[in-house]
Amino acid sequence: MVSQKTIDIVKSTAPILKKEGKKITSRMYEIMFEKHPEVKSQFDMSAQADGSQPAKLATAVYAYATHIDDLASLKSAVETIAHRHVQTHVQPEQYPVVGECMLEAMKDVLREDATPEVIAAWAEAYQALAEVFINREHKIYEEEGVS
Repeated sequence: MVSQKTIDIVKSTAPILKKEGKKITSRMYEIMFEKHPEVKSQFDMSAQADGSQPAKLATAVYAYATHIDDLASLKSAVETIAHRHVQTHVQPEQYPVVGECMLEAMKDVLREDATPEVIAAWAEAYQALAEVFINREHKIYEEEGVS
């Protein structure tokens, strides 16, 4: 799914993601809600206000960084998140929006640590993970008879 170089780079960012993850995800939501206010209705804004949603996402991003080469270990988390996405009507075309905002947030928070090589690796890694979610959510929509 992703190159070995991407795996190595993403795994190397895990320590900084553990430290700065919530800042990155909080910033990502700020950027996304500013640029794409239409998605706000899909989010529990109280979970934004109390910081629980950015914290959950930061934990998930860190888990992905540490297990990018062992996605089977993330199956339970993917399943939970995919079902939540279906409940909130996430659509495949929304994934690029989130990815763009996440990369921008990484650049804002990580500054010089967000080298072009790191951002390129995370762009590739995000796309691969987005495809996992899109495919799983598509199956859930089909199972539930929702298109």
